[in-house]
Amino acid sequence: MTPRGRLAIALASLVVVAYSLGGFVLGRVAGDTTYGQLALFNEVLRIVLDAYVEPVNVDRAMNGARVGLTDALDGDSSYLDADEFRAYQATTGRENDAEIGVILSRRVSFLMVVSTRAGSPADKAGIRPGDLVKTIDGRHTRPISAVSGQRLLRGAPGSVVKLTLLRIGSDPISVDVARERLTPLSASGRMLDNGAAYVKIGEFTPRMTEELRTDVEGFKRAGAQRLVLDLRGAGFGELSEGIKVAELFMKGGVVAKVAGARAEEKVLNADPARAVWDRPMAVLTDNGTSGAGEIVAAALLDAGRASVVGEATFGRAPIQRAVALPEGGLVLTVARYVSPKGTAIHGKGVTPSVIVQEKPDEDAPEGAPAGDPILEKALEVLRGDVVKKAA
Repeated sequence: MTPRGRLAIALASLVVVAYSLGGFVLGRVAGDTTYGQLALFNEVLRIVLDAYVEPVNVDRAMNGARVGLTDALDGDSSYLDADEFRAYQATTGRENDAEIGVILSRRVSFLMVVSTRAGSPADKAGIRPGDLVKTIDGRHTRPISAVSGQRLLRGAPGSVVKLTLLRIGSDPISVDVARERLTPLSASGRMLDNGAAYVKIGEFTPRMTEELRTDVEGFKRAGAQRLVLDLRGAGFGELSEGIKVAELFMKGGVVAKVAGARAEEKVLNADPARAVWDRPMAVLTDNGTSGAGEIVAAALLDAGRASVVGEATFGRAPIQRAVALPEGGLVLTVARYVSPKGTAIHGKGVTPSVIVQEKPDEDAPEGAPAGDPILEKALEVLRGDVVKKAA
């Protein structure tokens, strides 16, 4: 087929993409300028074919254009070619695959670690939220989508993935990580001094939510008057579980809203019957808090139920849809969670009411107040030594 013929097919495929997404690309999203933009794209491609110094591989150029289109959206939307989309469909729902325990997104043209699962191979290897993944098994991540990068980290139990990481203030870090089948994380809690209780969430699952309810009820019976909910690094699990966790601490009101391009805003209200704690509380966050953890933090902050103490969260709470195309497919963010007051979580994150930048002492026992400035500040806030109005 001639380049002109492939150009015509490529342009037609843009229309197929638009209508595959329900027509809103050619109307509601881009508005009246869409056809003008397509005409401009047609003209750019025509000039490239006519004037570029070497013969142009139209298939490669169009694939790059499709990848570039989704790259300009957010770090979790992506175009997958036919092989990638088949691989994505084949791995979806395969919970028994081994993995290393990280969530990836795209930032600054690289894959970035969003969260590291506590106790996972990645955690033991020292991989941190905010690390940029330069290479996976020697493959540069610049052209790799978050979806494909996540798939490349999965594999047979015991197999090793080789990563090159970029970290601020450090030379490139090479690390070999063995994949494992990860077991669900439970909520873990304990009583602290002065009538305060502490509970840590590492993963959002229905089982964990019920464990959290049981723990909190136990703290109340033990006489706890204040509660610290630690969401640092909590980015794993279903977004919907974040709604259920927030309800445990709210006597009604708005938990979150879901906003998308094609549907009216959906308001999610707390069921008062689910509430188990109405006493003072603080929520701990860091840069690795994402997804359901951000939904909880935003809900309790906006409702005035808790001070949020620590670092700004990552900003990743998308609702996504996979769309098959004649060649490949899309994984597209079609809606996002926003806070009760309407502040976007996806792409923005949650800003704490009390910001603490210091990192915890890595040698301190898990959950211990000593060497943990974020936890220490939260306990100080709960004691009333710091008065900070929730935003």
